[in-house]
Amino acid sequence: MSKESDFIHCMLIPLRQHYLLLPNPTIAEVIPLPRLTDSDIDSAWYIGQFFWRDLPLQVIDLEMLIGSGQQNTRQINKLCVINGINNEAKIKHYAVACCGAPQLITINETALQPTHDIVDSDWLHCQIKIGSNVAFIPKLDNIETHLQNSLSGNTSSDNLL
Repeated sequence: MSKESDFIHCMLIPLRQHYLLLPNPTIAEVIPLPRLTDSDIDSAWYIGQFFWRDLPLQVIDLEMLIGSGQQNTRQINKLCVINGINNEAKIKHYAVACCGAPQLITINETALQPTHDIVDSDWLHCQIKIGSNVAFIPKLDNIETHLQNSLSGNTSSDNLL
């Protein structure tokens, strides 16, 4: 019998074509898609911003950021508010667009089946297969640094690592 510490409680978040796998503490809240406003970032991966708990939050499309998304597949209808993990990026929260309700799952090492569908990426640690779903495990530090650089007008990818 496995010990409880061998398991990780995660959220499997539906994106347009894939899924996103994040540990539970990373997610602050899942909300219906609010009315978004534009900002100065002109990029396919940046969707807009909205106010959450009186704070302006940036909304990103993870699949567009990593280059695997197509805008005409599943419809975005929710946002996952993410707790920032990179203290240097100074982003406390931001949101990732999703296409349905995230699913609470408990996984262990044997449930993770790596796929080899993606080359070296600044945005992903890896892709894994969970059942019949392909899920991304992102490099949140890099995503947050890139978002911060984009907000400050410095979009050089050299500043990621």
